[in-house]
Amino acid sequence: MKISTRIYLDAALQNVKSVAFFTFLPVLIARLGASDFQIALSNSLPPLFCALSLAFLTRQLPVTRGVYLTSGYVRQFAFLSMAVSVMLPNPIPVLLFFWGLNAVSVMITGAQQPAILRRVVPQEDFPKLFSNNKLIGIVILVVGSYGIGYALDATQQFFPKNYAISMLIGCLATFTGMNLIATLAPHEKKPIRLHMVRPFQECNRKLWWMAMNNMGIAMVAPLFTIYHVKKLGLSNTDIAFFVIASGILSAILMPLTRRAIERFGTMRVYAIALVGMALVVLPYGKVSHYAVLVILQAILGGCAAVTEVATNSVMMEEAQAHKKEMDFFSDFQLLMNGGNAVGGLLSGLLLTFLPIWGCFLAIALVRLAVLFLLKPGPERAGGLKEGQRMLSQRV
Repeated sequence: MKISTRIYLDAALQNVKSVAFFTFLPVLIARLGASDFQIALSNSLPPLFCALSLAFLTRQLPVTRGVYLTSGYVRQFAFLSMAVSVMLPNPIPVLLFFWGLNAVSVMITGAQQPAILRRVVPQEDFPKLFSNNKLIGIVILVVGSYGIGYALDATQQFFPKNYAISMLIGCLATFTGMNLIATLAPHEKKPIRLHMVRPFQECNRKLWWMAMNNMGIAMVAPLFTIYHVKKLGLSNTDIAFFVIASGILSAILMPLTRRAIERFGTMRVYAIALVGMALVVLPYGKVSHYAVLVILQAILGGCAAVTEVATNSVMMEEAQAHKKEMDFFSDFQLLMNGGNAVGGLLSGLLLTFLPIWGCFLAIALVRLAVLFLLKPGPERAGGLKEGQRMLSQRV
């Protein structure tokens, strides 16, 4: 099987997992009776464990097939435990525990996969690869979200078993995709020697700024769940149409994103997408008309897709300037996930002081301020050419 075929098949299967397992997981948690704080915690706890894994464990593991598969098996155990836990009398603490365990293992595979791909894919092919993967994901999200959302609503009398079955489908998909990528990893055996590490050694001002932007993006995720499910009482099918609208706009934007990155640069495209996401959040909490919500979620999803492609492209560009490649991938993911973890907790804190519309407004204004006032200049951000020059001097 061709390398590109394996990568695209893995992207398809991972997106099947995302739809079947995670798209409606926040809805499930809310309908299991979670408080607003527990909903916020469910958004921050997984990235927090991701950050801990990246800070102290991931960077110390060699990039080998054995390590990649072992972390994948732990991930599968955590997935299965999450699926079964929803049928317990008090499932939320158990579900969050195994979600944290999953986060530890998923960061090992998540940090190792770029290092594996850099060994088999030319650098100039990554923007095309990321945008094609995103298109594959969009198609699956559009079709799968409606299908699974409709099925969950139609089988609501079996709640929460219907959600557990959907999650088991996601388990099977991610297990298959993991094995496709594992064959590309080096088969050699290397010793594992754990020791104290110092994270953030491969970070520059640009990456810290991107982490702050991630924090702002993460702050609105639990608020959307609370507003859509607990305040407006939307069904799974209603929420599925948010994903469908986002997917359609994202599919239109992907070819344009690739050309825009080539013409204007990755960071400029990234910044424009962030502005769009912040502006969409401004009126949220005061809007309850469903058609308007669909439009806002479509814009938000399209901008998020552009941001994701740009972020991954920045990661691969910056990696060339770092001699300790695995440390860089770990630090990069550590910053991004650290921003996600802090963002979820801050949104829970805001809810104790402000009404939900006030939270959306405050978050949008702060995000715009961070974007425009703290954006690093090219010379201070440590561009690619400068990084390559410094690397050549060290070597």
